[in-house]
Amino acid sequence: MAVLFAVIPLMYWVSAAVVALVILSQGLNKGLNVMLVALLPGIAWFAAQQDITAIIVILGSAGMASVIRVSASLPKAISLSALAGLACVWLLPLLSPQWVELLQQGAQEYGKALEGRMDAQAAQAFQPWIFPMLLGGISAILQLFAIGGLLLGRYWQAKLYNPSGFKAEFHTLRLPYWYVAIALGVFFISASDPSWVSLMPVILVPLFIMGISLVHGVIAMGQLSSQWLMAFYISFLFFLPYMYALLILVALLDVLFDFRKRLKDTA
Repeated sequence: MAVLFAVIPLMYWVSAAVVALVILSQGLNKGLNVMLVALLPGIAWFAAQQDITAIIVILGSAGMASVIRVSASLPKAISLSALAGLACVWLLPLLSPQWVELLQQGAQEYGKALEGRMDAQAAQAFQPWIFPMLLGGISAILQLFAIGGLLLGRYWQAKLYNPSGFKAEFHTLRLPYWYVAIALGVFFISASDPSWVSLMPVILVPLFIMGISLVHGVIAMGQLSSQWLMAFYISFLFFLPYMYALLILVALLDVLFDFRKRLKDTA
């Protein structure tokens, strides 16, 4: 199954989930055996098209599953997902020149579009930021795929051994203070230095996941209808950029105020 889903385009995150499940339930040695076989289609994609996306996602999910296997901590694993995103930021320009060429073309076209919307001098000043932002955005998407593989594998593990375990674990997901401090530092540095901009989308992904966890946890604690969750996810279709920023902001506030604990104490 790991090999099959790794062969199918954009389904390699399910292959990563299979690898994560084996690592979580049977240990690193057996998980490594499955991972090495699952990487073969990714290696073939790289040899044919210089595409390292499957390799990054499978290795990222396997690394996070190993962290959980050792530490039994989902927050630590989600925090360390930033390493997969950073690896992608670094490796894409080195190993996937076709991707870089496409991103550079997109940056040029976006720069030309900006020249028609704003002052020419302001558009030229913004030009150095466009390519790093696109590179960071692609890396953040692959990081999300890796996290999705980990969470699916963790869900399968809970279904097999502890049916209510994943729900309780995900609803209480809360990142450590040190990660939030690092994320804020990278955010403020990126706001003034284009060379750091590609790191900003990557470092914010775990906060986005924490924001989703917070919404799930609050709805569960309030014993609200599942229609609230349905409305929450439907809103992504229409307000994705705003919802993304809002969830990151709420996650930052939750680190300071711990809304779920306050709701629990009030109840």
